[in-house]
Amino acid sequence: MKTPRPAARAAGLDKTLLRQIADRADSSCINLGLGELVFPTPRAVLDGVSGAIGRWPLGYSANAGLPELRARIAARAGSDVDPDCVCVTSGSEEALFLSLAVLVDPGDEVLVPDPGFPAYPKIIRLWGGVPVFYPLNRDDRFALQSRRVESLLTEKTKAVILNSPNNPTGAIYAGEEIERLADALAERGIVPISDEVYREIYYGESRPESIRTRLPESIVVDSLSKSCAMTGWRLGWCVVPPQLAKPVVGIHQMAVTCASVPAQRAALLVFDGAADEERGKNLVELRRRRDLAVRCLKNDLRLPFAEPEGAFYIFLDVSSWREELGTSLEIAEALATRSKVITIPGIAFGTGGEGFLRLSFAGAPEDFAEGVRRIAAFRGFSDCF
Repeated sequence: MKTPRPAARAAGLDKTLLRQIADRADSSCINLGLGELVFPTPRAVLDGVSGAIGRWPLGYSANAGLPELRARIAARAGSDVDPDCVCVTSGSEEALFLSLAVLVDPGDEVLVPDPGFPAYPKIIRLWGGVPVFYPLNRDDRFALQSRRVESLLTEKTKAVILNSPNNPTGAIYAGEEIERLADALAERGIVPISDEVYREIYYGESRPESIRTRLPESIVVDSLSKSCAMTGWRLGWCVVPPQLAKPVVGIHQMAVTCASVPAQRAALLVFDGAADEERGKNLVELRRRRDLAVRCLKNDLRLPFAEPEGAFYIFLDVSSWREELGTSLEIAEALATRSKVITIPGIAFGTGGEGFLRLSFAGAPEDFAEGVRRIAAFRGFSDCF
């Protein structure tokens, strides 16, 4: 029998650099590469699940999700949203996977942020599409510049992915830029896909704007993973235009039948307010950790970075180390092996991330401080201590 070979579409679907670097962590490492909150799932949600799981029906739900959960997600997305346009998924990445599956034909172009989440181009290529990268420049503090996106639109452009607050930079896109882009996309019949998994984690006065408020035909991808520290529950959703709802649910059914029913019922507790108090406290604590991390970097490393407006990452500019230490990947590898500090190389997020390291402040502040101390010692900044 011949050795089976993977299909061409599976080429390049090995682990992302995020996972490859994170997998190197051991008990001696300070892990600043975390992509999740270290807070527990809100206690009221856990108590609600433990108290009711014996009474809940736990067979299959409807393929698209529990009707009452879809109704709450629809209400959150906007008063004009039909619950039939909501599909509850196994995390936001499946929601993104489904959204691109029903949109992208071979040869179609999808614009993605650079730097941006590395799954975007991988999923686009899986469906035969062509990722086209629009720059988020350091000189603009990585903020969206709609004119740069517009300049890359062609007759082949099928969709544009947005992510605000952004992973890895923590930047939030300004409302006026979102409005200009929405107008340009509406004129051309191009669908925005708004990845909003960090939208509840922001440090200003108001929640970041969704492009869906400007363009109702947008696709929204979201989850409870980041906002409620529920990564392992694998509960997400997508809100899609009516004409895409049936094919999204059809592919979802073929892939997973339905999202985990216990996770869906836990999500109902969240939407009914069980997590509100703890989420509010967690956001206050994250703001404190953000401020401590910023102060620590300014005092101890004195390298450029843009203060994050949302999410829980700092994109640290280490380009001044390039001549001596090499690429961001080489720097991250050296820190991991020699100083036992896990960071994520900027190149993992696209060519626009080269010269940067992503540091997470989602963990304990003392761990962040120790990680920075080790990085400073690695560079011989003994005067910092």
